Amino acid sequence: MGGRGVFFFVNGGLSREEEVVFRDLWKSKAPSKILAFSWTLLLDRIPTKRCVFSDHEDETVVHLFLYCHVISKVWMKVMSWLQFHFITLPNLFLHIICWSSAMRLKKLRRGAQLLWHSAIWVIWKLRNDRIFNKNVREVDEKGGSS
Repeated sequence: MGGRGVFFFVNGGLSREEEVVFRDLWKSKAPSKILAFSWTLLLDRIPTKRCVFSDHEDETVVHLFLYCHVISKVWMKVMSWLQFHFITLPNLFLHIICWSSAMRLKKLRRGAQLLWHSAIWVIWKLRNDRIFNKNVREVDEKGGSS
């Protein structure tokens, strides 16, 4: 989505997937600060730099939240726990749609959306903890992150 700006809403330039995700985003039970972050992330408006998990990659939202080899481990662990089975998709919109549609019951879909929003929040917090506090934790390590 990079570079399209906020004005794409006015021009009706949203894909079907984007419409679905933005329509359902605020229905999640996640805290509003996490939903606001998700909104900003989906608009591709978070600050990025060099990937702190793999120095050789540029940090785009797609790389950081989907394809980074460290973050891929996080998604694999969560999907294994939930018994989800799907490949990593090319963008965050399709990713959250797969999380939502993996469950048939509405309450379970809402729970899966809550977990998705929570996972991206934790990924962002881990990234920032590594940048600003030089705290390097592995995926399997436990630790508080608010």
